[in-house]
Amino acid sequence: MDHSTHHPAARSQQDPVARPAARPAKPGERRSRRLVAPLLAGALVAALAPASASTGPEAAAEPAPPGPAQGPCTKGGGPGGDGWTATAHRIDPKDSHHAFVGNGYLGQRVPPNGTGYAAPGGTTGWPLKTPAYDGSFVSGLYAKGPKDLKGRQAIAAIPTWTTLNVATGGAHSETFSSATAPGRISHYRQTLSLRCGFVRTSLTWTAADGRATDLVYDVLTDRNHAHTGAVRLRMTPHWTGPATITDVLDGRGARRMSQAGAASGADGTMDVPFRTDGTKTDGTVASTLRPGRDVHAARAQEDPAPGKLGNRQQLTFPVRSGRSYELTKYVGVDTALTSRSPRAAANAASRRAAARGWDALFTRHAAAWQRLWRTDIEVKGRRDMQSWVRSAQYGLLSSTRAGNPNSIGPTGLTSDNYAGEIFWDAETWMYPGLLAGHPRLARSIVDYRYRTRAGARANARKLGYDGLFYPWTSGSKGDLWKECHSWDPPHCRTQNHLMGDISLAAWQYYLATKDTAWLRSRGWPVLKGIAEFWASRATRNADGSYSIKNVAGPDEYSNGVDDGVFTNAGAATALRHATRAAAVLGEHAPASWSAVADKLRIPYDAEQHVFRQYADYHGTTIKQADTVLLMYPLQWPMARQRAAHTLDYYAAHTDPDGPAMTDSVHAIDAAGIGEPGCATYSYLLRSIKPFVRGPFAQFSEARGDKAGAGDPHAGQPAQDFLTGKGGFLQTFTHGLTGLRLEENRVRLDPMLPPQLSDGVTLRGLHWQGRTYEIALGAHHTTVRLTSGAPMPVATPEGEKVVSRGLPAVLKTRRPDLAATSDAARCAPARATSEEPGMYAAAAVDGNATTAWTPDAPDGTLTVDLGRIRTVGQITPHWTATRPKSSVTQVSQDGRHWTGTGYAGRTPARYIRIVVHGEKAQPGGKPPHKHPGITGLTVRSADGGPR
Repeated sequence: MDHSTHHPAARSQQDPVARPAARPAKPGERRSRRLVAPLLAGALVAALAPASASTGPEAAAEPAPPGPAQGPCTKGGGPGGDGWTATAHRIDPKDSHHAFVGNGYLGQRVPPNGTGYAAPGGTTGWPLKTPAYDGSFVSGLYAKGPKDLKGRQAIAAIPTWTTLNVATGGAHSETFSSATAPGRISHYRQTLSLRCGFVRTSLTWTAADGRATDLVYDVLTDRNHAHTGAVRLRMTPHWTGPATITDVLDGRGARRMSQAGAASGADGTMDVPFRTDGTKTDGTVASTLRPGRDVHAARAQEDPAPGKLGNRQQLTFPVRSGRSYELTKYVGVDTALTSRSPRAAANAASRRAAARGWDALFTRHAAAWQRLWRTDIEVKGRRDMQSWVRSAQYGLLSSTRAGNPNSIGPTGLTSDNYAGEIFWDAETWMYPGLLAGHPRLARSIVDYRYRTRAGARANARKLGYDGLFYPWTSGSKGDLWKECHSWDPPHCRTQNHLMGDISLAAWQYYLATKDTAWLRSRGWPVLKGIAEFWASRATRNADGSYSIKNVAGPDEYSNGVDDGVFTNAGAATALRHATRAAAVLGEHAPASWSAVADKLRIPYDAEQHVFRQYADYHGTTIKQADTVLLMYPLQWPMARQRAAHTLDYYAAHTDPDGPAMTDSVHAIDAAGIGEPGCATYSYLLRSIKPFVRGPFAQFSEARGDKAGAGDPHAGQPAQDFLTGKGGFLQTFTHGLTGLRLEENRVRLDPMLPPQLSDGVTLRGLHWQGRTYEIALGAHHTTVRLTSGAPMPVATPEGEKVVSRGLPAVLKTRRPDLAATSDAARCAPARATSEEPGMYAAAAVDGNATTAWTPDAPDGTLTVDLGRIRTVGQITPHWTATRPKSSVTQVSQDGRHWTGTGYAGRTPARYIRIVVHGEKAQPGGKPPHKHPGITGLTVRSADGGPR
């Protein structure tokens, strides 16, 4: 056999597999390079029909009609795209924000090389703080944690199943794997298709002896069949000789488990049985390798190393230069949590997938994803925002599944950050956006609390309370002592607000669905148990009021305080919702529930006109959103001015290095309050832009390298931080729309900041069996019913009823258009640099709490007034760090600048502020803070509208 490198021009022109992106030919080469086609022509479809067939918890796709090659799955990326794809064009070894796929049961990170196990470096965050890796996770699969965590539970990771290594033959054989160095890779492109839920990696690998091979990997977790994953490899060698493909189940990816019996393999299917540490849950991962029709192979089964949680099988076959070859591995995963015989079930799932074949599997998988995308958010005219919105939706969708008995952790199925456990993040930050568009997916979050109520009841009893006490962090059963991770500080005992969060979510599910059967069977036991807890937890004061003592609110910088305002308001709300649920169901509600709810203390500072975070709060820095959660999601009654003061006060006292979700609730609150200006947009931008990482728009938990500068336990920021993504989505679903659910109607109060005035459309929203959409325009918002009975809508303009063919048209609130003499308010602004979260637009949003700060000692802010105006006094309002010096300039054309003279009659369109700050502290250290502007006031002297 000839092992030499052959001229690529000999490649068949009938080759259905396109090559990776073109590279310049070397001297003497006549190699013809073409772009990788989206997929095999005719193999996958573009137009995918809806389906009603059911295979397991989620509806499966009907066979789709024939169509052109898979356009929708791979179009829409890049700077001019619509956010449907995200693409990396080079390998960055320092970037750990790798792509991932998930179907709500099974999740897998995909390394830059497109296949196999990788450990990108760095560590995970609290509580594990172990080396980071690209893991594979199964929803609800928990194990005993490490000794330094006293064995408390953490999510397990199963062996990595994406590996298909490629080896050249001959005397100088070499293997392509996840460890192949970037220097051996060219024509690189890795694309995540959000629309169709898969990752494609295309590249050219050049071995040390010069032999080049084009490789295309496609990786997915089947949306139709929860227990199935698949990896397709297409290779085009530019050499002739033997090639070997090795299918590996890689034990290096496994965490917190051991092998349970001998691995096996026969007839192209192999497996690895495992058992989780401590929890002793048995499971298996299996792989079936199927060659394409052009692969004439001799199969060799290798004996796995005993006890190493690994297995492998190989195919060796002859290849010819320019010919293309295809191989696919079909993976099955099951555990004793979902099967009585997980080993047999995993092997059967693998073989069933192989019997269906890639084309049929992918067609139905893509159809299932496109059904999910019937609920979508379109942001017109803002490609960046559109990309971020779709990435956020994909993150939540890939980690949730209808019928799943488990909830969703802060990073979903993407990593073991936060030990993969369930926090209040699920109910408060991820759930509401899911509930608005995907109530069947959202139900898994509230059903998890029903499933773990036995553990919650045992917790309450051991602590001396009635009812249900859920752990601050929980895993398989909700056992406070075996699963909760923070006892010093004692969040596990003091983060009592979680009970209010869970109760609110359960009641919201009823409001969204009017499912009385669910309320009776699953919602009521939770609502009742939490009400019983609060009634026993509150203590009566001498004046007849009630207090809840020794608590921690969401602000983790404070602990052991009395009468936390969000805790108490959440308790009162839970007691009232339980009382109302009892009335709906004809159940008995003790009078004490209402008595405690009505007399719980709600701390308020009458001098500053703000709600106090707790009884003795005096303005210390807080870690994250706490008191501001009164306005949303609790909807605690308060005057608009009190709400505005409370928002401004706590936004100014929040640690800028705190967790990512805080500014999303600031944006929602600002949208509801509607003060003149455009602070809503400043907060919205702050809720997303500082946290986006890597080419796949993943979400980091913090702006910097630590999630909470004042938290001694904080570690590396979690990623992909679905808590932050969920909060960001709520700025659209509940902030801009003003959406609030009621028993017999929805309430809408739409608004738009000027930066989004091209419009935002939310499609596929659901309420009590109806489907509807909201199209927010610059001045009017249209609400359309797309299915179901007529829908009552409460609006600031009165009650309306939306029917099929009879939409409601509402006024879009525009706080930026409120009358003002400030010509700069909400005008377009740009800056030479910006600290993360301190963006130019904040200097002109009309709110003194937000600010622009340059990311350097010196910086320039430029504001476009839109037309030449006659301007008077120009006043920058500085942050606490004032500049050493500053210069104010004006221009009519943006090119020629002059001083203002402050004559009061200066014609100008552009205003420029140049600031100069301290270059260094004593000793040469960089300054702690740079000077910034909280507001730029430009008084208009011509009196005309902006």
